[in-house]
Amino acid sequence: MMISVPGEWDSYKLDQLHASLEPAYTAEHIVINLSGARHVTDTLLAALLELRAYRAAKNLDAAVILVNSAFVRKLLSLAGFDGLFRVYDAVELLVPKAA
Repeated sequence: MMISVPGEWDSYKLDQLHASLEPAYTAEHIVINLSGARHVTDTLLAALLELRAYRAAKNLDAAVILVNSAFVRKLLSLAGFDGLFRVYDAVELLVPKAA
């Protein structure tokens, strides 16, 4: 299952963000598509950490996160998210690797 979310979430939209991510709590495999985000907020990062903790407690695979922005990729790396999630550049999944 893929859920596309923009990165720009303010705390006053928290209910809307949780509603967007709700299917990710029970899906066997989940891809969080952040490829349209040019920056992300702490609100989104906190929601992703909650999701990861829930999925880990239920022995579900960690979500895969897709990004296009080098800034977002770097931010996720600096925050340690690349150790908690599988983070890919969206383009990586579209282009087959050479043998």
